[in-house]
Amino acid sequence: MSGETAAKPEPRLTLQSRLEDIALLWPWVESIAEEHAAQAATRYAIHLCLEEALSNIVRHGYGGQPGRPITVQFSSAPGELVFTVEDQTPPFDPLAFPGDAAGLPAPFADQIPLGGHGIGLMRRFAGSLSYTLLPHGNRLALRFRIGRT
Repeated sequence: MSGETAAKPEPRLTLQSRLEDIALLWPWVESIAEEHAAQAATRYAIHLCLEEALSNIVRHGYGGQPGRPITVQFSSAPGELVFTVEDQTPPFDPLAFPGDAAGLPAPFADQIPLGGHGIGLMRRFAGSLSYTLLPHGNRLALRFRIGRT
């Protein structure tokens, strides 16, 4: 070994609104999780929540329209990893809904009845969620505990 160290992961990942781009999350999240010694269960929770959030943005927020931006920003605080997802879709606060399709505004309600459990999954697997309405989009922050439980 020549004393090389692994490159530190970039704190920001920019994706396009295509379901295929979600695959770019996996190596990025894994490099972050490795750097912070996140447990397997935490890695699973991060992947599950981010995939759910991004697929909802692509399918429902952007209505499948390709080429629209989605950014995922990473930061850390003592004992936690924070992933912040931003889009430029119409306003949608996922925390204002019970975690199923009931009460969702159009166009979301007619697209979610087959499943509609993504918000509930995110609430269950993330340590905490917070939402911010942006001037031209939305921001969802997902926090995951690392270290001792």
